[in-house]
Amino acid sequence: MAPKREKKGKTGSAETDDTEKPLPPNIFLYIQLAGIGKLPSTTNPLEIHMEQGGSVIVKCVEHYNTDGIILQDEFLAKPTYTLIFQQDNLDRINHAADNPLVIKLCMRKSEGLSIYGEEEEDLDEEQSAESMLNAILNKVDNSSSSQTKDDTDNFDDDKPELVLLCVGYLDLIKLFGHHRCMVREELFLYPVPNVSNELRTTVHSEWHLYTLVPIAKELTFTNLAFVSFESIYNLKKEYSIDASSFSVQLSFRSTTPISRNDYHVIPWCSFGGFTEETIANQNNYLMFESFRNSVSLSYSPGLKSTMEVQLHRLFSQIMRSDNLDVDFEAINLNYDLALVCNTFHRFILTLEMCNMLLDAFAWRRYVILVEAFQSAAVETKKNGKKGGDQPGKQKIFEGVLDPSVMLFPGVQTIRFAVELKYLGAKKKLVKTKRPTNEPPTSRKDSRISTLEPEGATFAIIRLCLLAPLGETYHELKVFRDSFISQNRLLHCNSQPLETSKITIIDMQRENYVRFDAFIHDTIRFIVDKKVRSVEEKRGNFCCVLQNLTNILLKVIGSDFNMRTHTTNNAEFANLCAVAFNELESRIHKILEKIEEEGLDELIKDRHYKVEALMDNMNTIKLMNAVGDKRMSNYFYEKEKTHGAADFYFYDLIAKMERGEYATAKRFFKTMNILAGHEYFSGWIHIFLNYVDTRDDPDPAISVNANECLLNSITEYSEKYGRQLDGWILLYCYYKRFNYSPGFTYARWRMEEQLGNKQQKINETEAPFSLWSLSLNINPEFKSNRDTVFFKCFKMFVRLGLFEFGQVIFNEVQQQCDEVDRYLINTQLKIFLNQLDEEFQPMEYGASEYRCEEEEMSPQDAFVAQLNGNVEYHRGNWEKAANYYERIVDQSTPEGETRDNYLLSKLRLAYISFDMEIYDQTVNALSQPFHGKLLNLVCNYLMGKAYYKLGELNKALECFITCTKFNTHLPDVWGFLALINLQLGNNLNAIHCWKYARVDPSKSITDETIFKELNLIDIDSVDLYIDVPESGSSLTSSVSSDDE
Repeated sequence: MAPKREKKGKTGSAETDDTEKPLPPNIFLYIQLAGIGKLPSTTNPLEIHMEQGGSVIVKCVEHYNTDGIILQDEFLAKPTYTLIFQQDNLDRINHAADNPLVIKLCMRKSEGLSIYGEEEEDLDEEQSAESMLNAILNKVDNSSSSQTKDDTDNFDDDKPELVLLCVGYLDLIKLFGHHRCMVREELFLYPVPNVSNELRTTVHSEWHLYTLVPIAKELTFTNLAFVSFESIYNLKKEYSIDASSFSVQLSFRSTTPISRNDYHVIPWCSFGGFTEETIANQNNYLMFESFRNSVSLSYSPGLKSTMEVQLHRLFSQIMRSDNLDVDFEAINLNYDLALVCNTFHRFILTLEMCNMLLDAFAWRRYVILVEAFQSAAVETKKNGKKGGDQPGKQKIFEGVLDPSVMLFPGVQTIRFAVELKYLGAKKKLVKTKRPTNEPPTSRKDSRISTLEPEGATFAIIRLCLLAPLGETYHELKVFRDSFISQNRLLHCNSQPLETSKITIIDMQRENYVRFDAFIHDTIRFIVDKKVRSVEEKRGNFCCVLQNLTNILLKVIGSDFNMRTHTTNNAEFANLCAVAFNELESRIHKILEKIEEEGLDELIKDRHYKVEALMDNMNTIKLMNAVGDKRMSNYFYEKEKTHGAADFYFYDLIAKMERGEYATAKRFFKTMNILAGHEYFSGWIHIFLNYVDTRDDPDPAISVNANECLLNSITEYSEKYGRQLDGWILLYCYYKRFNYSPGFTYARWRMEEQLGNKQQKINETEAPFSLWSLSLNINPEFKSNRDTVFFKCFKMFVRLGLFEFGQVIFNEVQQQCDEVDRYLINTQLKIFLNQLDEEFQPMEYGASEYRCEEEEMSPQDAFVAQLNGNVEYHRGNWEKAANYYERIVDQSTPEGETRDNYLLSKLRLAYISFDMEIYDQTVNALSQPFHGKLLNLVCNYLMGKAYYKLGELNKALECFITCTKFNTHLPDVWGFLALINLQLGNNLNAIHCWKYARVDPSKSITDETIFKELNLIDIDSVDLYIDVPESGSSLTSSVSSDDE
């Protein structure tokens, strides 16, 4: 009895289903020659050869034919061929994407064949018939012989030679949509460079490509990647290079080894066919790498793509390898040699592939390994004996490309300069210098053996995506007809730069600024030249009239015409009348403001105005720094009445330095208040917005502060793309967060702008910064990069943006010596209120000096000043005074125009006065100071100190000196009245008291004067006043320059 069959369980049936799951079907892509135009004039038979990266091309005939050749007799018969694809097979699809269908028009040439032309017209009919007969016989003989070699190989003497005439290619990627499709292609076959003039013809052909079933049914394409290898530059003469066997392999390599010095390497793509030639003589267009294997004369117009190497911008917008040492300007395009490739590969990416690349590059798990090989003779052995040499591969170059920048938002195309380290054998050459004024005499001489390139050897590799990595290029999903017809999948060029959009508000602001400036200049001209009528200066007014017309048209167009639209001349004329009324009122207000400031101020020399403003701003800043709010407020209110735009800008910086962010924000509510300082005030605005977001009580908002800041910095850096400050700051922030795509992108943009002229604050026409008053040092750096970073750091701390400066200095602080690092970091912590309670000031060098015998070194003096700043910030006045006292006699180094220890001396003077150590106050102030107002303040404090010491005559001299700076200070005259009263000069006391109260809006604010007056016994004052003798009155000693 037969055994019973076992029943299949559910598990068994599932396994059976999996194993019996059918493979994807094979899809046929049909290729049909629909028509062909004029052919070259020849009696030799013509053929069309088709190749697609070694794939089998089957002819649709009864007999199996895989030659991929269309004979001339079949040109008009519309022959059809097929390529076989497995449906949804991504490897086969990518193979076709990187290997377009090459179409070659060839000629079978035998000896004795002739070409129709002028030379054949003189032959007689007998010779023509004989030639034709020989051609037919040769064709019959050749058809019976077997061909085992490729069409493009050289044939034996008794076989016809295959001559390539024209070439072109068809891109098959257009048929990879999610539906069956048919594409009609008009293809021009262009002649190859070495074809004779008699056969040089551009042949027009028409092809039909179609599929009956979609090739990619389930696959979804999201992006397209192009990898181009351009050239290798800075080749040294000591390199031993064989260009004929030279090839480059790109691979993905893990950043961490899987074992000792062993990395995980995934081969990617390769490049070959290198040629060694001068840079300027290269064929600058790019083509598919696969064409190297199909056509020996690959530099043909029929194979070129729309992508090319722009020789005039060869080294611009280059992403360098980290620490690549090369001077692009030293490379001579006409004389220097390069290994030229100029080919590319193309890859279709799916969502899964994009995610894998994102994961590999974002976390820096993989980089791209660049390896260059060439053939080398390898000695072999046979039966223990030495045999012959066999060709092998020798690695001669190796480099690494970090592609993480491609993950930065918006980045699609980057050209990388990858440093290549030479690993091969070196030649022994005599080093010679590059000739400067001796050009080569011939093209061969351009390969001058005496030229020695400077810098490292590097290769330029270009990565390009149709959409940023992580995003989807939606046209790949749709495959519209218009998209296909434009061949958008055949090239990947840089995206055109978007023109900056100017808002209507910015236009109005700019136009009104120009209008106000024109009116201001016109009023100044009238006042300066004392013009009383237009006739006196008709020549000038006629010239400026056209300028006024242009300005008015822009004002009306951007403002009035936006409010009221016009349709005809009459409406526009009425609108101009409305504009006239409003602008007349605006002009009147400008004139009133100028009259309030004084017409004399209008025509004063600009240098004098700037000098006076800087003097006032410096004094105000110093008075705030030493805690003398009474003096600083007095000078501030006086300067504020002038209302100059520069004053408001520098006042904004002063408020940022003091951390008064709420007050600083009000400056940006006035439209024209910061005109002329937009770039620097823009950075302040970005920081204030960041502080608002960071300090927001809502956690959902404050958590996004860093992201918003990075976006703002990026946008502002793009707006001022030629300025380094934004890119350096962005680089340092991304370094701080260890975000590789971010700091790599910022480094790329930063290095591109290193040679450009940068905007900077003109320190000769700018007040002292609080940073330079507290710590005016410039550390020395070994590299130019670190020096540029520190200049950017100083720009931000000058603006009071100490947090930005701290981020930048963190990146370069390891390149400073220990003392400079301590000084800068500690001063930043003081300004940012980040000092810990446990922080202890450090001493470097000698801690105590005898000022009478020796002077401290500048570095030790800065350490003493900084430690004093630390104690001053904590409110330890006595300890601060002890540090400041060490440098009270410190002199200014040669070559510097300002005192680096000015703030320390002033603080010592004020602290000593408050501690009633008046001798020390006088000692700290007993040296000249830069600036009129500052000298006024110092003499005022010194006079008070002498007054406290009871030396009234010295005090009187100090207060009299205070009246010589063209600034009216009621407190000065109050002390003069007080001292004269105590000295018995009652008349002078009365005059001084009158001067003190001459301006009702300005009163005496120093309470010391009133306290001292209260101490005077009224009964002891003699009311009888004698008329002073000549020369004894106060007028002989008090300057008449006082207001």
